[in-house]
Amino acid sequence: MNTNLTQGILAMLFSSLLFALMGAEAKILSLSLPPMEVAFLRSFLMVLFLLPLCVSKPMKKPNHKKGGYIFLISRSVAGGLSFVALFYNIATITLGNATAFSQSMPLYVVVLSFLFLGEKFNIGVVISTIVGFCGILLICNPNFNAMGVENIIFGISSALFMAVAFLNLRALKDYFSSWVPVFATGVAMSVITLGISVAKIPLFAESWAMPQGIDWLHIILLGLFGTLGQHYLTKAYMSAPAGIVAPIDYMRLVFSVILGILLGDNLPNLATSFGIMLIILSGIGVGLPPLLADMKKLLHAKNTKK
Repeated sequence: MNTNLTQGILAMLFSSLLFALMGAEAKILSLSLPPMEVAFLRSFLMVLFLLPLCVSKPMKKPNHKKGGYIFLISRSVAGGLSFVALFYNIATITLGNATAFSQSMPLYVVVLSFLFLGEKFNIGVVISTIVGFCGILLICNPNFNAMGVENIIFGISSALFMAVAFLNLRALKDYFSSWVPVFATGVAMSVITLGISVAKIPLFAESWAMPQGIDWLHIILLGLFGTLGQHYLTKAYMSAPAGIVAPIDYMRLVFSVILGILLGDNLPNLATSFGIMLIILSGIGVGLPPLLADMKKLLHAKNTKK
């Protein structure tokens, strides 16, 4: 175990909270604005926030490899499509259910990282991942008669596209500085959401509206939470193996359920409460052992210096 592993775990936990807050802001804005407009504002603000880095920070450091643009494009497009699907679900179903669908992503990441990246992880990670996924199923508790088929399709798509995007991050760390994938994803998402709206694609054909009053505050917070969440999420996947940090993102669902209740969602039933417990156990099972191991090493190194 090393310090980078601990940093990756903590970055993923903080990212989960920030993305839950972003989802809450998107839910609030969806009451008065179309989902694709909300998604565009989120991504466009992220691009604006990161523009100073284009001038002050290099895209590549001396130790980076040449090329890597195919990984960057793949990650950006997949990430943009994932957010399109997620924002549509946030606007049309409960925040908890929308987040629950997207949170099946870590399962795809663990499987795909094993198949395509050759990552190896112990039985504890596998069990914790399965436990977390079971918790998600309990919290989601989908009623397919009340939920549109499009929500189910977008829910699965958001998770699958995000898994593809995250897997590309492992390769990108050898080619680019950490801010580059975040910036590129914001550009891709802005272009995709704007293109979908202009094309008047069914389900996304609502006319855009001018934000009013307090909407502007929620828009700023939406962009801020989304930008910081993307930064720490990118840092997590560039610092530690995908199979380790991916299950920790289950905590985003816990935060989202709590925020959803604050926004007027129903209190969780027994099954949902049990699901939350399973997710918390999953996060502890994956993140605590390496965190304690790193802390022990740091304390040992400090005592040795004395």
